[in-house]
Amino acid sequence: MTTPTRATLEKALKSDAKVQAAATQIANELNGGTYNISDLAEQLGFALTSSDTAERVAGTNLLSAVLNALPNDLLNAKQLEFLTTFYTDRLRDHHNVMPAIIDGLSALVRMKELPPANVTQLLQAFFQYTTCQSQTRGDRTKIFNMLEYLTLHFQPELVKMSGDFLYGLINSIDGERDPRNLDIIFGFMPEFIARYPLLHLAEEMFEIFACYFPIDFTRSKEDPEAITRDALAEKLTNCLVASEQFAEWIVALAVEKLDSELLVAKLDSIELLHQAALQFSPAALEPHFDQIWQALKAETFPGSENDNVVRCALKTLAELLKSAAKEPRISHNYQTIVLGVVLTHLTDIHQRLFHPASAIAMMCVSGDAAFAGDKILNTFQLKLQSSQPLSLERDEQRIRFYHIISQVYKLAGLRNVLQQLDTAIVLPLQDDVIAALRLCERDDFDEKQQDLELQRAALAVLCECAPVLSETQRALVYKALVQLISHPTIDLNFKPLTVSLGALQPVELQSNFIDVCMRNFDIFAEFIKRKIYDNLLPLLPQVAFTQRILELVMKQVFSATAADPVRLLALEALNSLLKQEDQRFVVELQQQSNLLHKLIELAQQTTPLTEASLEQIAGALSLIMQQLPLSEQSAIVSEYLPGLQLQLEAHLFVAKGLLGYLHKDIAMDDHFERLLNDLTQLSLSSDNEQLRETAHHLLCSLVNKMDNTKANREQVKRITDRLKKALKEGDKRAVDLLAWIAKGLVVAGFEEAADIVGDLSDLLEHPTLSSAAALAFDVIAAEFPELDLPVVKYLYKQKFFHTIMNKLGSKLGSYCEHHMKAFIYVLKETPHSVIKLNIKQLGPLLFKTLDDAHKDSHSLCTVLQICESFVQQKDAYFQAHLGHLIPSCLKLTKLNKDLNMQVRIAALQLVLDITTYPTYVLLPHKQDVTLALAPALDDPKRLVRNVAVTARNAWYLVGAPGGED
Repeated sequence: MTTPTRATLEKALKSDAKVQAAATQIANELNGGTYNISDLAEQLGFALTSSDTAERVAGTNLLSAVLNALPNDLLNAKQLEFLTTFYTDRLRDHHNVMPAIIDGLSALVRMKELPPANVTQLLQAFFQYTTCQSQTRGDRTKIFNMLEYLTLHFQPELVKMSGDFLYGLINSIDGERDPRNLDIIFGFMPEFIARYPLLHLAEEMFEIFACYFPIDFTRSKEDPEAITRDALAEKLTNCLVASEQFAEWIVALAVEKLDSELLVAKLDSIELLHQAALQFSPAALEPHFDQIWQALKAETFPGSENDNVVRCALKTLAELLKSAAKEPRISHNYQTIVLGVVLTHLTDIHQRLFHPASAIAMMCVSGDAAFAGDKILNTFQLKLQSSQPLSLERDEQRIRFYHIISQVYKLAGLRNVLQQLDTAIVLPLQDDVIAALRLCERDDFDEKQQDLELQRAALAVLCECAPVLSETQRALVYKALVQLISHPTIDLNFKPLTVSLGALQPVELQSNFIDVCMRNFDIFAEFIKRKIYDNLLPLLPQVAFTQRILELVMKQVFSATAADPVRLLALEALNSLLKQEDQRFVVELQQQSNLLHKLIELAQQTTPLTEASLEQIAGALSLIMQQLPLSEQSAIVSEYLPGLQLQLEAHLFVAKGLLGYLHKDIAMDDHFERLLNDLTQLSLSSDNEQLRETAHHLLCSLVNKMDNTKANREQVKRITDRLKKALKEGDKRAVDLLAWIAKGLVVAGFEEAADIVGDLSDLLEHPTLSSAAALAFDVIAAEFPELDLPVVKYLYKQKFFHTIMNKLGSKLGSYCEHHMKAFIYVLKETPHSVIKLNIKQLGPLLFKTLDDAHKDSHSLCTVLQICESFVQQKDAYFQAHLGHLIPSCLKLTKLNKDLNMQVRIAALQLVLDITTYPTYVLLPHKQDVTLALAPALDDPKRLVRNVAVTARNAWYLVGAPGGED
């Protein structure tokens, strides 16, 4: 095959579609080596050199399309040099030819063998003969993409061009307004500015970006590229902070725009300063800090009305101070300037400027904790020395001071400079804090009249400054802690302080606090014992205290003479201990003390324990079992389970502890039949709701984890047949038990679940068991965090939903009360995506429920929440039925003795969410809704009134100027 003939090429040039088709074919032939690009250029010469502009455009389009379709490694350097010369010559051609030339240049620069010298040639010609901003938007996009590629791959050549390239690039960008092109420019220019010397054109480079600041752009809803204002603003900021040469101009620009009344301008200006603090060295910003501080002070001291502006300004100040901390001289200069303004306002809590001054002071500490911490703490120390002495009257000033002081210590600790704080300042200050804590030791201290806020604030300070407390101060703190923990009515949380002191001074804490607590433990009241457990258990991970604390807990749990309340406290402590420790600790504890055996013996002792104590024992057994290896779990079950008599309360709770969270891979076939029989019998015969619930949970977990064997399924079938007989006698307890068995089977995906669900569906028409049957569906569908159901069938909720739809379909169509109630329980737990797929069938059921004011509050709240999830997504089905939905919701917003507050709030929230639909949909309802919401504004419940006000305001603004379409 030879090169295309002139006739073939003339035919290809007749339309854009034919050009593209021919380009693809020619590119394939070139790639196959049939002929080369020079042959093609020669054959195409009649069009490329034609005197007719249209023919030159078509010819150049074809050549450029071929280049774009070729692999970037096909052409050699000589061929590319030839093509570069051709295209650079054509840059002087008629402007109609330019789009085709730009296409060709875009392809050329990406060719791997392009000689670097040709890049310089190409760019010089391009900048000389072409004006970027005179091209169409699409062509400018190609130009900017080409320039981006060149800056990334030809840095040495572009640097050699010196100011010529910079000047050409600046001229190409200058005046660009299209956000899509700006997105490209702002995306690649930060790296370019950082890598290339800007020479004498630094200010010109800055100005081409400064003119866009702050970004004023509203995205078109039809724009498929979805460029947002915030994304553009972020990229523009990156351009402005790409070089330290811009520092002076950035500060001037940001300060100027901070004076704007526009919120977005303020926030963008503050963010620009924040990014400058992150990117520039302290030396670059030091000459301008006074100017920056004055601008930020205007927004933070006393502060803008907009909280977001204040927050961002404080963050920027903190970053400036943090960055300066690398240079002590600069840091101390900054700190002196800022603290000189705010310190005088920290001494009077009633001043309007106290709060903003304290916020700025914290920013100073976060930057240079040692320097600022000394200055701030000294201010408070001097003020406290000159204040009234400590008394039992509420001391609001000290409370506020202590809160700030604790934050100063905390930040100093995080910066590892606590030890650098001036002891001449901190020791007297800590004396004052300790004295405030010890007020509770006074004989005339009445905890009923004191709010203990001062003591809480003092504890917060001591917790943070524990590493720098002197020995004398620590002795006083220990004495105060003993007083607090032994006080018969005061219950202050000082666990963080004891943990900190334990890590720092274990011997001191042991002798001055822990030993005192343990020595007198038996004579303390129950309230004090609980406090001791609460404060000692967090110390357990510290090796110095582990054994002593364990001995205390074990002694109280297993003491033969312990009273029930004391033992219960110890069992609660044991459970807390097992929850907070890791697997290794629990396993070692079991191996060393045989704890599980002791707990089982305790539960089964001759003297019966209270139900609460047995519940705690079951919890402890469960926590231990979960941490043991499978082999040990299996051995323990084999050892203890055969001897359990589940009709006995203590034995049932032991079974709960052993089996409740037993690993699913441990086979229970040998015990399965007996467990089913005993638990079923207990559930049907016991009047104790707590025991029945325990039996239900065990049965549910048991059938969920059972092996899918014929024998096990037959055992379950036998039990369900027994329960069906009990149902015929009207036994409500059989309904409950059937629901729990069904739950375990449904979650695991057993086929037998469908039969049980069908039986429960039939009961919805029963004259006496219909209500219990409806609640059974709540049991099956709802989540129970305390229930262990490890075998979970994939998409079981979807399958359960479709099962219910098939069982209840005809009854739902006639809106039978109990069938609807049961179905709503199922819908509550059904995934949104499943409901959405069936919304045309379910929609009428939801609307019918809302129309029935006699429905129970739970059903109404559930349906309202389902509707809300669709409305928030602007669902088209609900939009089409707003004429039905809105009146139903408005009816539910009115005060009704049959409806609780939650229904009214949910209905009002749905009415509010409806305002997110398009204005034209809402306008027909606007007047009716605003009038109908008026009574809700006078609802006796404050929470209802709050939502009503928000909803009515939103409806009132529907269609207002400036609102969304």
